[in-house]
Amino acid sequence: METSNTGYGTHEDGGPPPAYESIGSNTSDALRVGMRNDGRMDVNVDEALGRRLTRLVQTHDDTTPSHHAAPSIRETTPIITCPAKLNVVIQVVGSRGDVQPFVALGCELQQQHGHRVRIATHAVFEDFVRRAGLEFYPIGGDPADLMAYIVKNPGLIPSIASVRAGDIGRKRRMLAEILDGCWKSCHMRDEKTQQPFVADAIIANPPSFGHVHCAQALGIPLHIMFTMPWTTTRAFAHPLANLKYSSDTSPRIANKISYGAVEWMTWQG
Repeated sequence: METSNTGYGTHEDGGPPPAYESIGSNTSDALRVGMRNDGRMDVNVDEALGRRLTRLVQTHDDTTPSHHAAPSIRETTPIITCPAKLNVVIQVVGSRGDVQPFVALGCELQQQHGHRVRIATHAVFEDFVRRAGLEFYPIGGDPADLMAYIVKNPGLIPSIASVRAGDIGRKRRMLAEILDGCWKSCHMRDEKTQQPFVADAIIANPPSFGHVHCAQALGIPLHIMFTMPWTTTRAFAHPLANLKYSSDTSPRIANKISYGAVEWMTWQG
């Protein structure tokens, strides 16, 4: 992984960075994106922008080999045990349902492959993690508060009532605590045993946010994974998108477009 010494406040040529400008201000109108009460969004691919994106994606698809042409890695590569024993930190933000699959993964890495595994997540899950035989590091944050925020704001954009109540500021402070905790989880001693730890690799779910910055700072590998679809695919639509399109539109192309639409709306929030 390459790092850059270029400061965040300057451009590569030493001058100031280019000014921010608004782009795609009418994207939601052009693509007909509407929020639903259940937190999902209606995406009408047959609107003007959707038709243009469809033609663009269709052109790309015509020149891209189908993924079905490539054989499965399990069919061509034997599964071998890694001879190197690594210190792996797994950073997870979310509820118990988010943490539990990573505990199972950590047990597999530790018991079957001999790696040392540390789960870095909210303090409320410490007993659960340690009972599984894994190391633990608290990164801060309260999953109950996170879930309450999601219930109060089921969509991608916070409500006006939530803004007025100061929820955004409180969530920012919590995320700042989590970012700091993720960094400390990569190099701080075990708080219970005082055993030293320096991460050789990071596994993380997307909402832990600090993952890529920690990996870049340490120059170590990072694998981001999630328990729900997160990467663009033609096989099915984004879980938060309720697609609308005519019979003339390819479902595979509409599925692919939905991921960009949801990502765009996420950044607006």
